[in-house]
Amino acid sequence: MPHPSGRLRTFALSVFATLSFGGMAQADGPPFDLPVDCLNGVCDIVHYVDHDAGPEIRDFACGTTTYDGHRGTDFSVPDEATMLEGISVRAIAGGTVAALREGVEDIDSGRLDKGNLEGIECGNGILIDHDDGWQSQYCHLRRGSIALKKGDRVSRGQLIAEIGMSGQATFPHLHFNLRKDDQLVDPFSGSAMGASNQGDCSVDNAVLWSSSARAQLTYNDITLYGHGFSMARPNASDLKRGYGKEPELPNTAPGLYFWAYLIGANDGDVIRMSLQTPTGKGGHRDFVIDLPNDQGPRAKWFFINMDRPGDVWPAGMYHGEVTFTRGGKAPRQIGKSDLTIR
Repeated sequence: MPHPSGRLRTFALSVFATLSFGGMAQADGPPFDLPVDCLNGVCDIVHYVDHDAGPEIRDFACGTTTYDGHRGTDFSVPDEATMLEGISVRAIAGGTVAALREGVEDIDSGRLDKGNLEGIECGNGILIDHDDGWQSQYCHLRRGSIALKKGDRVSRGQLIAEIGMSGQATFPHLHFNLRKDDQLVDPFSGSAMGASNQGDCSVDNAVLWSSSARAQLTYNDITLYGHGFSMARPNASDLKRGYGKEPELPNTAPGLYFWAYLIGANDGDVIRMSLQTPTGKGGHRDFVIDLPNDQGPRAKWFFINMDRPGDVWPAGMYHGEVTFTRGGKAPRQIGKSDLTIR
């Protein structure tokens, strides 16, 4: 069986280069509410702010759920199909819309020439001024979802847009930036980008978030972005669109593939893909990550497959499981899926 792997790439996002910002409005400030409505199983934080000043990477908890130079927090949704359902983006506090952009197409930027995105890396976005020099920025919003204009007042928790994939984004997510007096601040550490040291690391940090926001936050050292069964070999583009998550297949399906797409892979990590048939047959394969820090996100996809044993598959329930091991710690299951073949 081949050893497939794929990559998601996002990039450090620029402020709206072509827009000018007005003065700060007296409005509202920390602690802030979450900018998304979709945690607890629908959304995941897949990248935090990078606090390492050099070529290595370090998030607020001294983990590697970030990439080199990443300037914000990425809230992802599982695929484009979920995005099209309409996932709310909300103002983290009251304030005034200082700038916005609308009209950028939602498309995987990996399929575009980089020159097509110059000056619009943030895609459709909103910049809001809050109290005491605080600003929040919301990027990659879904085209047509922004129902605001520059100068509008917004209240804490107000619906301002939907998560999209516009600008320099290769999967549906919200890229969220927070600034104080024009300096980027990590809402988890409460410090400027690069100012958090290793002595401050804790997965419990969430110092600028409200109590209701903190109750919804769980630190992920690796994210299972998606997993499922398909009858043909999947590819990264299809997986990000939401294909390959079949709950049921016919017994004449030509093949059987169990796949997983992970974000946050680290050197030495072991990903075990297991597949079990209703007759007790099956097996597993271990994928050992050999991934130097290449100044980009660490996203990969894997699969294990079986050939049809004869004219038809045995009827019943098929089980797939994803197990993750890092740094000599005990393996842990991070995903499972069942498939019925009739």
